[in-house]
Amino acid sequence: MKRCSIVLMVVMPLTGCGTTPNVAPITVATPGLPSPERALQDSLDRVHAFMASLNERLETPARTSVPLQHTTEAMIVTAPTPQKPSTPTTSSPPQATPLTGKGGVTWFDFGDGTPTINCRYPDICIVRLEQGETALPTDLRIDDMSSWHADLVRGGKGIHSVWAIALAPDAQATQTTLELKSSRRTYRMVLSGSHDSMRSVAFTHTPGESLNQPEIIHTVGKTGIPDFTYHMSGKAPWAPLRAYREAGRTYIQFPPGGIVAAPRLVIISPQSSQTQAYQTIGDSYVVDLPVDKAMLIGHEPDSHTILITHGETK
Repeated sequence: MKRCSIVLMVVMPLTGCGTTPNVAPITVATPGLPSPERALQDSLDRVHAFMASLNERLETPARTSVPLQHTTEAMIVTAPTPQKPSTPTTSSPPQATPLTGKGGVTWFDFGDGTPTINCRYPDICIVRLEQGETALPTDLRIDDMSSWHADLVRGGKGIHSVWAIALAPDAQATQTTLELKSSRRTYRMVLSGSHDSMRSVAFTHTPGESLNQPEIIHTVGKTGIPDFTYHMSGKAPWAPLRAYREAGRTYIQFPPGGIVAAPRLVIISPQSSQTQAYQTIGDSYVVDLPVDKAMLIGHEPDSHTILITHGETK
């Protein structure tokens, strides 16, 4: 009997080990040691946070103007580069077409656009106004007054009763602009001394045409074709690279760093009443008139000088 009781006591614990209990696993926290489950969860959280912030650490040109989009799946989404709104292109005013008529008169339609009057030295060219149209000398403006001369010719009697503009270019005249505000309309025209002369010019007029010819736009003080017919003589470490004039201004451009020498500019022709007739812009001296002859004088002990003359080429 005793022997059976002992066998039963040994078997009962063994049968308990072979069954699967319905109890949840118990996390045992040992003081001083990290929990494996907590360490794994922290690692997963760091990976998710890295993937979610990866989008913001990618370089993209669109970031400067449009924030990147985020999705719940933390996918990398690059915003498209924004398209700039299209601006209408401004075209230059149309050029009027010259027509040659009887007696060698060159005709322009006043409302056709900007006329270009060719007048080469030593010719004198006449631009006729309309019958009965008058003007004041103060209403006549020409940009390059050093190379072009323009005068109002008062009308007389008979066939000479029409007022006119007399143009007389110098030998070095190239291109400039002329504006006249008459008693009826505003003339704006380009004068060119590079082609055969139009010795007699007149305009036709149509009902309903504009009373103002197109504005000749000056962009940052420049317009038309630059005139590079300058000759420079002399030597200096700061000697200008080039000189040119355009739209009634003269530009003297220095090499890199040459403007620091700040040589003194003396305008010989035409004479100017201004004590400081030029200004420094970037690497250039800009003179507010067309210069025919000027001299640059350095501040060095040996006083380097550069003579600049218009109308001469090397």
